[in-house]
Amino acid sequence: MSRVARVCTASLAVLAVAACTATPPAPTSAPGTGAATTSRPGTAAPTPGASLSPVPAPVIGGGLPALPAKPADCAQPPAGTDDIRAVQAESGWRALPTDEPADEGYGRLHDLAVGRDGAVWATRLTQRLAAESVETTFAGLRRWDGKRWTSYSLPGVQVTALGATSATSAWVFGLADGRSGLVGAFQHDTWAALRLTGRLGDTFGAGGTAARGAWAVSGRSALWWNGSTWQQYDLPAPAGAVGGGSGSGGGSGNGGGDKRGGDVWTVSGPLVDQGPAARWTGEAWQQVGVPALGLPPKSESPRVRLSDVVVLGPADVWVVGGVSWLVPGEFTKDNEPLERSRPVALHWDGGTWRCRWGALGSTFTQAEPDGRDGMWVLDSTGSRILHFTGGRWTSQTLDGMIDALAQRPGTTQVYAAGSSHPEKGLARAMLWRTR
Repeated sequence: MSRVARVCTASLAVLAVAACTATPPAPTSAPGTGAATTSRPGTAAPTPGASLSPVPAPVIGGGLPALPAKPADCAQPPAGTDDIRAVQAESGWRALPTDEPADEGYGRLHDLAVGRDGAVWATRLTQRLAAESVETTFAGLRRWDGKRWTSYSLPGVQVTALGATSATSAWVFGLADGRSGLVGAFQHDTWAALRLTGRLGDTFGAGGTAARGAWAVSGRSALWWNGSTWQQYDLPAPAGAVGGGSGSGGGSGNGGGDKRGGDVWTVSGPLVDQGPAARWTGEAWQQVGVPALGLPPKSESPRVRLSDVVVLGPADVWVVGGVSWLVPGEFTKDNEPLERSRPVALHWDGGTWRCRWGALGSTFTQAEPDGRDGMWVLDSTGSRILHFTGGRWTSQTLDGMIDALAQRPGTTQVYAAGSSHPEKGLARAMLWRTR
């Protein structure tokens, strides 16, 4: 196999720095990684055969001492306090066409990735009414090149993380036939996939997998694409979200020219309780303590989550999330336990943290840089999005429900994917972009 072909196939395993331009290699067998398949998009099932690189060799960490959280705690202020004080503003977003057929277009766009060329990749979920309930089905990928949409079916596949560098290269992590460890990609309209084995196969592709730039993380493992092969690192803290790592292009969007420099961070993610953060120093991963988020005096069954991280600079890092809890002895009108929630944004200045608690009612779920030294933050309502820039917060409302945010690397364009508000239980796929 030529070096060019080897580079192209290795990039299928993680979000590569740049798209490969060579034709996919001839079918062979990749020892130790499970079966690989390839096909032209749109066929009923993949055709066996493509070669993919073996599982990356582990890299021994630098053994850096953990940085303690300063301060150690982030106490929750009284219920009426709002440190964010977002001012309602006119929406700075516009809806883009999704080209969904009127008779079968019910569903949503779920995961989202944007290449440097502006190509938008998204996972598509379809919906239909079945026995007085809504049945949701994974229906492959969709790609928008700025002029038209193209659909790609992936039979037997469930995508949990998505990345892209251009209109001709997109990567996925997920499950195949219900088993985790799937890594796959489109390279010039050819689909190839493999299943990772061992610890990587148990974690990557399952819930909590995240990818950004040349880094992908899941649990206590990180994968990095170095331009010719890929490497595995043990993380000092469990990770379910990653930010930064788009290299000279700026921001933390998918793809880009990551040179494994600093300014890459992980946090525990939206699916597990709060844990420490970690940062890439340029040579090794280092644990960074995050202040423990406080709870009200009377609370039960708390959930404390650090959902996402945005890296604006070496000493300018934001972590967003929130806290939810049950109020003892209080119930809703449906006689369900009353749950309260509260968002929080934590800012790291290179040595210490500052906590900003929002008003009761939601938590923060995702965040993306805005390309202007600020960020966009989505809250758990799904339709309210906040913008932080110039030290001020504004709040905007979109006409629909947002599932994912993604910045186009090196630009001020940020996209949102989701659906319209349901009508009789069914919704239609939606895509928005900042004006």
